[in-house]
Amino acid sequence: MTLLKIFDEAANLICESEDLEFIQNSLGSSGVSIERWDSPPVEDFSDAEVLKFYENEIEKIKNNYGFKAVDLMSVNPELAHREDFPVIRNKFLKEHTHADDEVRYFISGSGLFTIHHLDRVYSILCSAGDFIRVPANTWHWFDMGLTPQFKCLRFFSDESGWIPCYHEESISHRFDLNQENSNTIV
Repeated sequence: MTLLKIFDEAANLICESEDLEFIQNSLGSSGVSIERWDSPPVEDFSDAEVLKFYENEIEKIKNNYGFKAVDLMSVNPELAHREDFPVIRNKFLKEHTHADDEVRYFISGSGLFTIHHLDRVYSILCSAGDFIRVPANTWHWFDMGLTPQFKCLRFFSDESGWIPCYHEESISHRFDLNQENSNTIV
């Protein structure tokens, strides 16, 4: 299930929807795109098996967008028990951009991308089967939740991988980011 909640910059909810066409149309002006793909049950596969299973799709995406690298990010609730978890989580929660498009395909679990475009904030709960592309230089943050659990393919034009440019006047602190999981947006 993909869920979109639209807020103003003061974190007042304007509307929400699970309708994919509404979500795609709402995100149109921001340049963010989202698609829904069939997601076979591969969550129990090893990372190598997942990459092998999606080999053809990976090559198509790399060729279509000019990506040079792909990896598989596997996050499970055990991460939340690590001493450095708050530091790890917070680096994604700060509003930032990238010089590269941020492209993810969720294989299992869920994560919350929040886009800050003009005077609106779009919180997009992505789950298994969601393919999302956040264009380069788009202000956003990502919440994996307090008990994270997801697997996603990440695509990069730059082989250096995930490189953020943080926003000094971030508004992410206006949104409650300490929920039990990414399914809750207030």
